Amino acid sequence: MSGETTVILGGGFGGIAAANTLRRLAPKDHAIVVVDRAPRFSVGAGKTWIMLGERTFEEISQNRTALLEPGVRFLQLDATAIDIAHRKVATRAETLAWDYLVIALGADVNEAGVPGLAEAAHTFYTVAGAERLKPVLDEFAGGEVAFLIAKTPFKCPPAPYEAAMLLHHAFERRGLRARTRIAIYTVEGAPMATAGPEMGNHIKAELAQRGIAFHPQKRPVRVDAGARRIAFEDGTEAGYDLLIAVPPHEAPKVVRDAGLVNASGWIPVDPQTLEVKSADTGGRVYAAGDVVVVPLPGRYKPDLPLVLPKAGVFAQQHGEVIGHQIAARLKGTAPDASFGGFGYCYLETGGGRAVKADGAFFELPHPVMRKQPPDEAQMRDKLDWVARQLRPRT
Repeated sequence: MSGETTVILGGGFGGIAAANTLRRLAPKDHAIVVVDRAPRFSVGAGKTWIMLGERTFEEISQNRTALLEPGVRFLQLDATAIDIAHRKVATRAETLAWDYLVIALGADVNEAGVPGLAEAAHTFYTVAGAERLKPVLDEFAGGEVAFLIAKTPFKCPPAPYEAAMLLHHAFERRGLRARTRIAIYTVEGAPMATAGPEMGNHIKAELAQRGIAFHPQKRPVRVDAGARRIAFEDGTEAGYDLLIAVPPHEAPKVVRDAGLVNASGWIPVDPQTLEVKSADTGGRVYAAGDVVVVPLPGRYKPDLPLVLPKAGVFAQQHGEVIGHQIAARLKGTAPDASFGGFGYCYLETGGGRAVKADGAFFELPHPVMRKQPPDEAQMRDKLDWVARQLRPRT
């Protein structure tokens, strides 16, 4: 139908992919609007580089307008309310009417989710946090460094382990390793649990090789900034001189206020089409990326269900699938794309080396993830991947 509009909330991996795919496939008179509060898109994988002073924000980011296809309208606004029944999105500047809606707002970090965490911890999970952490690391002269993973799920499951290994390498270069101890405390039973025990054991071995302590199933209940102590649910405590945290993640407030999340706290979607299933949307509302929950068909343990990890590569595929889904509806044809649960991630190990792991997450009886030993070639592959995400449309 001519004269219709798709509004896309969020200009990250999923939102950009949805907009560009739809623009290439939809009728020319179909309007596409991307709404995001910030003018620049950044690659989350580069936040550890900011933390270590190896890159600036400008070097891991790009103007969103440069990444969008011609004919896609970008509005630098903050969505304040989503009205599914009346097909409207409110912002502080204007109200946008939509015929199709794509929610790709990602996940917010909530440092208040653990009492005392905001006052005590640094984080590299936001650009601002990574920028604040850099001078702290520059001045750090040795002591106890604690990495705290406060809650699951969280964005980019390998990132905390990667950050610990990169920091280990940085301390070695500065001659601080002998008087510095790094420990990871996590609510997880194993690193990257959804990827399976082989990947988890590989990461634990890499940590052990560097003398990085790994403490699983540690759920924090409070952090005492004055005493520099973390208290855990099991009654134990841990001290630190420097605390670096992965704060609890949650769906953005505008999504929760719209009643779109389920008991998981995230938006339930059809695993293949990404159509939102938590409200009567008439098949016109989709969601992509970190804001969604996608149950997986397989399990490692019968009583432990799995969900798709939160990662940019999945968000990007979600967006592409959504673009195909909406274009097919506009044309009255059968959709020719669906999400297959395939993805990959990079894990830097320091010294210019990385691991690329490829996963098939819809596999049965459980997800399958394959990797190779870390090397320089896989690190170059990661650098090339980041560069591709920031390349302007021509």
